[in-house]
Amino acid sequence: MDKILRVLKPDEILKLKLRSIYEEHGYRMYRMNCFEEYGFYLENKNFLLSDSVITFTDLDGRLLALKPDVTLSIVKHADGNDMKLYYTENVYRPDRNKRSFKEIAQIGLEHIGRLDCENVCQVVALAAKSLKEVSENSILEIGHCGFVGTLLKKYSPDMGFAKEMLALISQKNVSDIKKLCDSTFLSEEAFNIFVSLPSLHGDAETVIDRARKLCVNTEIEASINELETICKELNKQNGICNVKLDLSLIGEEEYYNGVIFSGYVKGVPARVLSGGRYDALLEKLGKDCSAIGFALYFDELEQFYSNIGGNC
Repeated sequence: MDKILRVLKPDEILKLKLRSIYEEHGYRMYRMNCFEEYGFYLENKNFLLSDSVITFTDLDGRLLALKPDVTLSIVKHADGNDMKLYYTENVYRPDRNKRSFKEIAQIGLEHIGRLDCENVCQVVALAAKSLKEVSENSILEIGHCGFVGTLLKKYSPDMGFAKEMLALISQKNVSDIKKLCDSTFLSEEAFNIFVSLPSLHGDAETVIDRARKLCVNTEIEASINELETICKELNKQNGICNVKLDLSLIGEEEYYNGVIFSGYVKGVPARVLSGGRYDALLEKLGKDCSAIGFALYFDELEQFYSNIGGNC
């Protein structure tokens, strides 16, 4: 066994460790084709990070696409029964500069079915355990789409304002948030709320206490209560990374609609893990159930392993 481990690369060892963890918690390996019919992605392009997809014509004349996303493919085959799946797959997306396509290796898991709070907590905990396996110097930031989303529904004068405010909140750009609020003549209450959002980041107890002061309705209260429950459960877990709350966290993927989270490792500027609840996607595809999952990106970890003298 030692001989085998010596010839494996760091990412290969990590995949084996994570597979073992996921199997121990009842998740089973899911395998899929490298491509789907392009029409499927076209119909659901709002749920993709980019609408740029590699396509080709099959021998029977069908237009196929190299898969740009794993979650969509898994959800497509969901049948309403409880599914606890994990995968190691490659996806094909434009790089950060949108100049060329990139093959991205990732490992992740999905839990689809009649989810309760315990199921949600387990997936978030597994994300935190996954990051800890990557590095001791890792952090999981947790937020909730219902928090900022509900505030925007209540105080946003129009869709243009909401879209611009979302971008500024995700950038934690307080200066421009103030300018945007001033330019739209928002109430003093709304101004103070939006300006405070970027600072709602840090240890769970402090952030939750401050967030409760912004409970303008039961929806926001429910999202805060859910985050508090998750954080209390994570405090009972062993072998997880550092965890923080960030209520300015905005999921890039449109299908997220509840708790969301992003993972970071010291020495890597971009997030290496992302996940969250995505009931909206299942509803769009006519599936009467809920879902939550995450993915760990090995292309981002290349820089981490090169920094520590390994090769991904």
